[in-house]
Amino acid sequence: MELNKDWFLEKINSFLSDDESNRMTKVDGSLIYEPDVLVGFVSGNDPIFEEYKKIIGEFHLTPKEVFEWYCKNNSLDLDLKKLTVVAFILPINEKTKQENLEYSKEMPSERWAHTRLFGEQANVKLQKYLIDELKKLNIHAIAPMSEKELFKINRKVWASNWSYRHMCFASGLGSFGLSDGFINEKGKAMRSGSIIINFNLGSDANKRPSNPYEYCNNCGSCIKRCPVGAISFDGRHDKQLCSKKVMGTIPFIKENYDINIYSCGLCQVGVPCQNGFPVDSKKK
Repeated sequence: MELNKDWFLEKINSFLSDDESNRMTKVDGSLIYEPDVLVGFVSGNDPIFEEYKKIIGEFHLTPKEVFEWYCKNNSLDLDLKKLTVVAFILPINEKTKQENLEYSKEMPSERWAHTRLFGEQANVKLQKYLIDELKKLNIHAIAPMSEKELFKINRKVWASNWSYRHMCFASGLGSFGLSDGFINEKGKAMRSGSIIINFNLGSDANKRPSNPYEYCNNCGSCIKRCPVGAISFDGRHDKQLCSKKVMGTIPFIKENYDINIYSCGLCQVGVPCQNGFPVDSKKK
């Protein structure tokens, strides 16, 4: 089979349908993510990755830097001009979104908390699965967030050195909103992921909007949904205030759901971009 977008869509959707990691095994056995994903490509040498060092911080890695680390660790000499970032959107189960909307205005619902913990574990397993499948085709690939020696979180600014959402933006899958959530065809209530492969797949950069907030209609719904006022029209997203709220959910989740995780997601539901682009945004 030719390595193209259809290949990735088939592999990811099949994994989400069949793998037990994508099940709410501790709740009701339903799917965590719907097997209806979006996939985008961007060249690993796209200029936007150097721009990210200015926008996010110098600590944010470029695909080339990641693959240089990979080659050094594996004693490889690969052509780094052929790098492609594969980014994808994992839509959250509709029942989970509904529960997080109806359950509370202060704390996350059980299904949402389980999605944050076990859903991310499924995301990591999915990326490893894709890497293993690519290996069968003699194609090298790496998931930066899964490499403990490589992946770091800068807690001073609450940003990581490899941002899934920014990979999705680079790949033309959507834009950011007031809350920094990623608005796309499947909606802001999602998780995302990405891997880098040593293979030229082309690029969807032509779909990338020049305005990073292109598809946000500034309706302010997410502002009203935030219980601590971490979102505003003027300052957009206050990461410090948001992180304080999110980390503060740990005791509640431990006591009520018996799992050790932080979660929130209240600004991702009950908003016009929950399930797709807002109808009155620039994306018709």
